[in-house]
Amino acid sequence: MEEIDVIVIGAGIAGITTAYYLKEKFPNINYKIIESRSDLGGTWDQMTFPGVRADNDMYTYGFSFNPWQGPIIGKGQEIKRYIKQVAEKFNIKKNILFNTEVTSLFWKNNQWVTKTNRKSFSSQFVICCTGSRDRKKPHLPKFKNENKYQGKIVHTQAWGDTDYKNKIVTIIGSGCTAITMAPSIIKDAKKVTLIQRSPAWIINIDSQEKSTRSYKTFEVLKDYFSSRIFKKSLKKKMISSNTYYNEITTPSYDFWDQRPASMLDHDYFNSVKSNKVSIVRQGISNWEKTGVKLNNGEVINSDITVMATGGNSQLLGGIEIVVNDKKININDTSWYRGMMFSGIPNLFAHAGYINFSWTARCEIVSQRICKTVEYMNKKKLKSCTPKYMGEKSKPSIQANYILRAMDQFPNRTYKFYQNYLVEYVSFKLTKVNDRALDFT
Repeated sequence: MEEIDVIVIGAGIAGITTAYYLKEKFPNINYKIIESRSDLGGTWDQMTFPGVRADNDMYTYGFSFNPWQGPIIGKGQEIKRYIKQVAEKFNIKKNILFNTEVTSLFWKNNQWVTKTNRKSFSSQFVICCTGSRDRKKPHLPKFKNENKYQGKIVHTQAWGDTDYKNKIVTIIGSGCTAITMAPSIIKDAKKVTLIQRSPAWIINIDSQEKSTRSYKTFEVLKDYFSSRIFKKSLKKKMISSNTYYNEITTPSYDFWDQRPASMLDHDYFNSVKSNKVSIVRQGISNWEKTGVKLNNGEVINSDITVMATGGNSQLLGGIEIVVNDKKININDTSWYRGMMFSGIPNLFAHAGYINFSWTARCEIVSQRICKTVEYMNKKKLKSCTPKYMGEKSKPSIQANYILRAMDQFPNRTYKFYQNYLVEYVSFKLTKVNDRALDFT
């Protein structure tokens, strides 16, 4: 069994961020990043559907220690190249074990044993950077008579090399993926129809906009807070300022009750207005030989049906965790600062914001992890374990992918604010040894 100081699980944005700050704080640290895929990038390695891009600005999504230099919205492959360049620039890539999947974590005698499909490692700390989405099982709604359909069904998460040229395509979904995919796919597809149970709020991003990380951070947070305070007036402004919204296309929920989708240079609205993309707002009854049958009896014919139906939430990558011979159920824990779980020693995990860039939280959490490890080293402590405390967990937004997975999240939270400014100050200024942690 190989002995390592720190095991990092996942080589996406969070994993690369973690590795950078570990090496910056502890130059001689011995760490390994374990990645199940054959390349780094996480989401940006897996997602290859047409039009895939960031749904927020790259000035805040990029690394503060290596700022993004491209356009305000990055395309999927551009973001992956950027992550790879950062990993190579800071000598992180050499520490990544590809095609290696973690199967279980066992804590005993103040050590973690990380078991993989290739070998096992022992370490004092494990940092889970697996994201919050199940990468193996996307959300696939089931409709009756699926075996009857003679076309191809593909989820955007498993797009691969799907050929849609000169094909009639139906896209099921109304979220970020559907909004970005539709204008891209219509360039080569014969016809595109979007089936949506309900419309979504959509904001426009100007591709020519230039900014800085600091200013964009201020701008995004200002817009978010104002949208929460002035929900009704913002809703009216959105409707009055764009002819797209009417009694049919206006969402039933207030702005930011769910995360809004983003379009680039009005590409989605323009596609709809030009009739290149058709929208049908109906529920689906069942599959037919040629397509899907709607609740109103209409059949939407297609060669390819794209399920842009989102993912399934999953914490800690679905890895089995055993502490002192007891298997842990995450739903029985409390979530300490959105980075540790009660009853689980020396295990850190990244979770992002629903109202701000994922990377921004990855950075402040990584710094807090380093601060904790440094404290333990100075005090010659072996373990840090959060207590079971806090308030009952509530969904941060009313998004379906969150509501579907509430039984997989910790049932309590402690000092997890979903607020970048509050957490930035708190992580920087508060002591490591607070009342919620037990050290030994």
